[in-house]
Amino acid sequence: MSRSAPDSPTELTGGLLAVSTSFKQAYRTLRRRKGRETHRLNDEISHAQFELLVELRHRGPLPISELAKSSGLSPASVSQMVDRLEEQGQVERIRSEEDRRIVTVELSDRGRETIEPVVAAWRQKWLDAFDGVDEADLLTASRVLDRIATIYDADPEGR
Repeated sequence: MSRSAPDSPTELTGGLLAVSTSFKQAYRTLRRRKGRETHRLNDEISHAQFELLVELRHRGPLPISELAKSSGLSPASVSQMVDRLEEQGQVERIRSEEDRRIVTVELSDRGRETIEPVVAAWRQKWLDAFDGVDEADLLTASRVLDRIATIYDADPEGR
């Protein structure tokens, strides 16, 4: 069974129809846009790798397992991506002094320089897009998006 939003406009009405339609439009736009930002980085970094760099920028050094969990990818996939990013000098693996078995991944200075212009541009786009929108409306929108996320996280059979 597909996990897509309702296709028939008769299934939903009013505000639910408006939210569903807007969500679909935003999702499609995001999917189209997904690779465009990384193309500006000379195709050296995939979108998934770029997202890992952004996660490391946001949260700081993380073990591969935690980076995989936060990105929704398998540890094996993340490990391969980190190998490539490390070869490019975008990240560094840091072995724990207390327990040499523990290795964290850290954004390097080069990695920060790579993503910072893109992150700054997106930050400004968000600030411009929501300039003048009331804080209460933004919090309501956040709650609506959280509910949409639960729809797609749930078992499609409702179990």
